[in-house]
Amino acid sequence: MIGPDAKILDLTSILISFQVHPEAMTEDLSQCACPHGDKGKETIDGMNEEHVPQITWGLVNLPEIDPKRILDIGCGGGIFTKLILEKYPKAKAWGIDISEVSIDYSKEFNSKFIEDGRLALSIGNVADMPYEDDFFDLIVSNASHFFWPDLPENLKEVSRVLRKGGILCLTVGIHTTDPAVISGYKEQYPSMTIVSDHTMLEYMEDAGMSSEYKVKPDSTFCCYIGIRR
Repeated sequence: MIGPDAKILDLTSILISFQVHPEAMTEDLSQCACPHGDKGKETIDGMNEEHVPQITWGLVNLPEIDPKRILDIGCGGGIFTKLILEKYPKAKAWGIDISEVSIDYSKEFNSKFIEDGRLALSIGNVADMPYEDDFFDLIVSNASHFFWPDLPENLKEVSRVLRKGGILCLTVGIHTTDPAVISGYKEQYPSMTIVSDHTMLEYMEDAGMSSEYKVKPDSTFCCYIGIRR
């Protein structure tokens, strides 16, 4: 069994791939949570490049669906939005993020979709989203749930705006089922909400979704798939 220290190094290595140094972890995690200033733009550059493989793992595991309305929560620099709109060319997407820097970046990154009337972006918080009940067919998010203010309650808000039979896809580059690893994460990274795969599925079930998770072989990539009941 891989011990906690080995798994925690996985997260550190991810941040190092964004040109992040371990001694500056507090500031760097705040940039991951809500990019700001020039350093925020650098962080978004890194995430747009480095997160493609884990997002792709989520895309290939999506159930059969022909969505008309898609929401990207914590859309960041817009890479998930871009890939999902390319996958579903008849769909329109909405993206929200708490970071003004992220929204501005995403508007430029995905300007073609905006010009074509297929994308609307705005500042927004997963805790209280400005959408009607049952509005979306598909909701996606890449690694933003680590920084949601109240994960179990926020998943209920996600379920509220997802139609019956609609799909939620959460993609991550790290995951675990080991309680010792969870304890290690909580000690080193208290600003992040990292739960076991089983706990995540329980939260999704409590929010009114059937749920499962899929792990890419020989990697740390994982996607959580929920279908609203």
